[in-house]
Amino acid sequence: MPVIAIIAAVIAAYVIGSLSGSLLLGPLFNQADLRTGGSGNAGATNALRAGGRGYGLAVLIFDMVKGAVAAGLVPILLHTYGPWPFVCGIVAILGHVYPVFYGFRGGKGAATCIGVLAVLLPGSLAFGAAVWVAVLVASGFVGLATILGMIGVAIASFFVPGVPSAGHVFVVAASLIIIYTHRGNIARMRAGNENRFERARIWRRR
Repeated sequence: MPVIAIIAAVIAAYVIGSLSGSLLLGPLFNQADLRTGGSGNAGATNALRAGGRGYGLAVLIFDMVKGAVAAGLVPILLHTYGPWPFVCGIVAILGHVYPVFYGFRGGKGAATCIGVLAVLLPGSLAFGAAVWVAVLVASGFVGLATILGMIGVAIASFFVPGVPSAGHVFVVAASLIIIYTHRGNIARMRAGNENRFERARIWRRR
């Protein structure tokens, strides 16, 4: 395949990933730059805390869709197959974390990663989602659930039939990115002052 097509696909994936759902949709929900309040993160969880369910859901969907488009549609349009959809997926996640349009200060990449996984590794995503739900309802820690859920995806990818080598490299790289972007959550959990999503702690209420 032409090198120019590969370069174009990677650049397009990064640009798409750099489109921040919270910052683009914020004015529609009367919300300012999320990076100036709450956790300082431009992602769906902070959007939920700052602007409620409608805003949080809109940001979540936007960031998931851009991941799906970057890893699924872009490679198809530019005929870049093989490992390149996975490369585009990683680049889109990095674009979300380090967006060129917003001073390289973005979100943590989880929602964008979900969108990528939905089109490239749906079977592994299903297992990771089950882990995420279980950890969230048990602990109330969204960050911990996200980290363990992504690790669950990585483990599942080695048991789901048909996952290519590029897929294994992708899930390992994505897991490292997610752990890195949630390093603040890890530090707060260790210090005992991480916020809990109490309404999700179903097991505790029972």
